[in-house]
Amino acid sequence: MQNKKEKIKRENIVINDIDTFSHNRSLWKYRIIIGFIILILLCVIIRLVYIQIIDTERYTIRAASQHQSRIELQPQRGIIYDRNGFVLASNIKSTSIAVDPTVLKKENKDTIAALIEKCLGISKESILNKINSAKGSFVWLCRRKLPNEIIPLKYIKDRGLILIDEPIRYYNYSSVSSQLIGCTNIDNHGIDGIELKYDSVLRGQPGFMIMYKDAGNRLRPALDLPRVEPINGNALHLTLDIRLQKIVEFELMQGVMSSQASSGTVVALDPNTGELLACASYPGYDPNHLTQSSYSAMRNRAITDVYEPGSTFKTITAAAGIEEKLVRPNDIYNGYNGKMTIGNVTISDDHNGLGIASFRTAFEKSNNVIFSQVAAKIPNHSFYKYIRDFGFGLPTRIDLRGELPGKVKDFKSIRPIDKRILGYGYGIMVTPLQLTTAYSVIANGGNLMKPYIVKEITHEGKTVKLNHPQVIRRVISQSTAKTLTSLLMGVVENGTGKQAFIDNIRVAGKTGTSRQFVSGSYSRSSYYASFVGFYPANKPKICLLVLVDNPKEGGITGGSVAAPIFKNIVLRWSSASPQIAAAGDEETNKNNIVYMPELKGLAVDDAKNILSELRLNSNLQDNSMGIITQQAPQSGVRIRKNTRVILRTSLDEKQTENDIPNVVGLSIRRAVSLMHSKGIKTKVVGSGKVKSQQLETDPKTNKKTCILRCS
Repeated sequence: MQNKKEKIKRENIVINDIDTFSHNRSLWKYRIIIGFIILILLCVIIRLVYIQIIDTERYTIRAASQHQSRIELQPQRGIIYDRNGFVLASNIKSTSIAVDPTVLKKENKDTIAALIEKCLGISKESILNKINSAKGSFVWLCRRKLPNEIIPLKYIKDRGLILIDEPIRYYNYSSVSSQLIGCTNIDNHGIDGIELKYDSVLRGQPGFMIMYKDAGNRLRPALDLPRVEPINGNALHLTLDIRLQKIVEFELMQGVMSSQASSGTVVALDPNTGELLACASYPGYDPNHLTQSSYSAMRNRAITDVYEPGSTFKTITAAAGIEEKLVRPNDIYNGYNGKMTIGNVTISDDHNGLGIASFRTAFEKSNNVIFSQVAAKIPNHSFYKYIRDFGFGLPTRIDLRGELPGKVKDFKSIRPIDKRILGYGYGIMVTPLQLTTAYSVIANGGNLMKPYIVKEITHEGKTVKLNHPQVIRRVISQSTAKTLTSLLMGVVENGTGKQAFIDNIRVAGKTGTSRQFVSGSYSRSSYYASFVGFYPANKPKICLLVLVDNPKEGGITGGSVAAPIFKNIVLRWSSASPQIAAAGDEETNKNNIVYMPELKGLAVDDAKNILSELRLNSNLQDNSMGIITQQAPQSGVRIRKNTRVILRTSLDEKQTENDIPNVVGLSIRRAVSLMHSKGIKTKVVGSGKVKSQQLETDPKTNKKTCILRCS
């Protein structure tokens, strides 16, 4: 019995232990659950503290983005002006077209693509391909189109079609000064020229505005939301004179085309300040139609191209010799009748050989043999010093991108024969701007000026920065500069530069003709023809260089190709701005005198534009056609404004019995062009200008051919 009680007691103890364990186990479950809940609540509290206090700004922005949208406000790019306040580069309103493919209605895809093709000429297939292949919620279809070009698209009511107003750069003078000003890309950022060099100055700073978004994702303005106005870009005021630039580009184009050259370059500086007045390269391009332009046409050859200057460098050799008192204008030299052999090298003058002659005569006739002797007399260190002091082998540091420094020989190891050859312009590479800057030293009395193109930077009419002329160094004395000016005037009046001579305007200048280095040797068929000088010689206001690359017609020398271009530019510019050319000539200013430009060989419209610019009248009728072959007065004559100028064209003159235009006296290019316009085949004999013409008929075909004999 006792054992039974003890057994029952033990069983009760076990049962109690089990109940206690079960109870304790349940308590732990509750504790774990409660602890887990507390942990979750703690995490939530910590997260709320982090969101509400620590990272509140980021989450406020995320919350706002659900019902607000930030719209960037584009600034206006700074205006570019010339020295007289004419606008060169401005901004106009454009519209860019984009779509959101995720909400664009399917039935509108074809409609939008068809309208773009009709309005803008972009193929429908390419537009549809852009829409259908888009991976996001935004895709551009086309950028920066004029609003009047896309009017039909504005009537499509589809929130998937997005029309965005954007400013677009507009160049008021199209291709004029394009290589200087440069251009911008599709995002209105500068990519060339001044637009690139001063991009950060012109671009400005964008602003923004916040707008509400409704349930339909439409934007609605609100006065209580922030708005930061954009800061427009600064304006640039250039040293460029757009009137001179237009004259330069036109005359350069005419000269390059008439000589059938590869290209041409003109640089015009104010020699007293270093201001760049004009700078042109032909062929050029229109930055308003950038897709139609080539890289070659966009290149500013005045600073990016180097060449051997030839005889224009003789002025630098003369400057070193005169300054060092090693040579005087009346010193006598032996020109060896055009050939001098030193070792295995022969220095020759093909067309201007001299015997015994003065240095002045050698300078006027551009004699290589005598200049090689002058160079040999100058010590190496002195010659190198003057070359460097004139700025060769160093960049001018003009405020344009892409300038090359040229190349100068190492004088530590230069051979005597190399120095002789350098004396007349071979063995050194220069840019057109460097050479113009060097001649400006002579024009201003001996100082090397730093060339520059931006005269002033303004913002909302207030000056931000004003650039001033900078003297880099004194190179030669005023006495030497005066002597060189006299020598340069002699070149124009008595020497190789006679085709730059102008009555009543004293021009000081030098011709240059240099062979091009092609395939490892100097070519006998490819040349650089150049003329560089300044005027008026007594009070220089403009230093001007003309460089023609590889002329093929009408001669290959600087005197026959580049000097006439120089003369035409001076005549027209002097007529447009007599105060510069006259340099105190009271009669010219008082009586409104202009200089008659050369018009022969121009189309009628071009001739009329020039006469109108100079306020001269013409007796040509509006329906006159052809090319100008005669003019009265002749070019270079001083006449009063409003004078009637008599012009005759090839169609006005006496014609052959077969109604063939008279093209005698015209260049081959113009003569052939005129004949072809009349449906007449031509055969050219010789080169140069047309001296005679003869009509021949093929008896078999009865077709007519005009034989043009040229010389």
